[in-house]
Formats: sequence, C-alpha cells, structure tokens
Amino acid sequence: MFCENCGYERIGDADLCEGCGKPFGTLNSSQETVVEEKNMEPEKAVVSEVATKPVKMEKIAADSADSSSETEAAKAEKTGNITVNGSDLQWMYEFSFWRNPAILITVAKVLLISLFVPALFMFFITIGDGFGEALEIAGKIFGYGVLVMAGLLTIAYPLVGIINGGKYFVLFKMDDKGVNHIQLDRQFKKAQALGFLTALIGLSGGNLSAGGAGLMAATKQSLYTSFKKVKSVKAVKSRNTIYVNESMTRNQVYAEKEDFDFVLEHILRHCPKNVRVSGN
Repeated sequence: MFCENCGYERIGDADLCEGCGKPFGTLNSSQETVVEEKNMEPEKAVVSEVATKPVKMEKIAADSADSSSETEAAKAEKTGNITVNGSDLQWMYEFSFWRNPAILITVAKVLLISLFVPALFMFFITIGDGFGEALEIAGKIFGYGVLVMAGLLTIAYPLVGIINGGKYFVLFKMDDKGVNHIQLDRQFKKAQALGFLTALIGLSGGNLSAGGAGLMAATKQSLYTSFKKVKSVKAVKSRNTIYVNESMTRNQVYAEKEDFDFVLEHILRHCPKNVRVSGN
C-alpha cells in the first residue's frame, strides 16, 4: 500500500505513514473498547465485565480478521516495481517532465484540435465570398493561433516543470475491473497550473470543449477507467505510456520499461475482445 498524500510505501502494518505522518487507517471499534475499559474505575470495570463479554467476543473475531488481513498482506508480492496482492496491483511512477514528453504531446494535441473550431467556423461563414478566400482566412486564423499557443506552451510547460522540481509522482491502482490514475495530494495543486493553462487557451480559442477538458484536468485528482468501457488501447513503450481510451476520456497509464509488458498484458486481458490496439 502507498500513501496517497506523499507516495511513501507502507511498511508492515504501520498505522501512520513514515513519510508524512498521515494515518493509513483508524482504530477499530474493538480496540477503542479495550482503551475505554482500561480507563474505567475499578468498581465499574467489575460491574461491566459480564456486559462486555459479547464485545470481547467481537474483539476475538476482529483479532481473527486482523490476523487474516495480515496473512493476506504477507501474500503480497513484488513484480518488478509493482506490488501484486491477488488481483490488486499498485505501483508508483516517477514522471520526468524533461525526459518523458507524454504530457506535453497530449496538451499540444488538445490545443491544436481547439484551433480547428474557430478556423472551420470562419471558413463556412466566408465561403460565400469564394472558396479560396474562405480557405485563406481560415488558414490565417489557424496559423496565428498555432503561434500564440506554441508561445504560451513554451513558457508554461517549463515553468510547471520547474515548480514540480522536474518530476511528479503518480499512484496507479489496478484490478480486474479497471485502473485508477491518482495524483498525490502534495503535488495535485501544482499540477493544476497546466490544466488551467489548457482551459484558458482553449476558451480563448473559442473551443468550449477544450476549455472544459482543461478545467476538468485542473479539478480532478484522479481518473478511473473501467476496462469494460474501453474502446481502444495505444501502447507507446518509448514514452512508458499506455493510452486507455473510453468514448469521451483518455487515461494515461505510465509504467517502467521492465513493468510495461506486464501492465499492458493485464489491461488487454480484461478489456473487451473487440478493443482496438495500436502502438509500438
């Protein structure tokens, strides 16, 4: 298990994260009962002894469950950098802003697509003046838009990278039903900057859908993809990225090269048989 605040991996059955001090869990009711009994006055403790027998039986059952949980935890194994516990998989990925261009490419694609809307709109409203003139106007709008957005992205992307120290950590949780992409609490606010930039540029370009996508990226800390809803999967091993696409959303799953094939095989095994697969 990994801490969703700082990414520190849990050691044994520790209640508090050794990295940031936040709790992994809370005391169960049986443990609280024991604490309360210890604090009772002697005579009250004697009177309540019979009344607490059912609670003590519950404590025995809870202890048995805890023991069973510890046994299950002991069964957890490591496959490369991935912790495997039955059908549950967890791993932490360290994303480098400078070595892995996956996020930069994704943002650039969103911005380029957003430019087609105003350019296409101008083409249709000016086509009455002639096809050539309408095409020229649309081309100018698209060209100027590319220059403006490229300039903003050139400034913003390195800035966001510097704010994050050149990297950030992503926690992935995956089972037989789907995969969850989780940004750590301590870095979520920093990552919001790039999402708000995408939203601003999309809205300034007249593309509400791109602006909405940017706002969603800036306000969502996690993205869950259900395997049964996946339409296509694209694997790009050179960027350590697996794109898992539903109808309206795209989840980017990152895995180290030694774990890449294992993660990809798990995803494909649980997706629909007719899913489109591409990549290199």
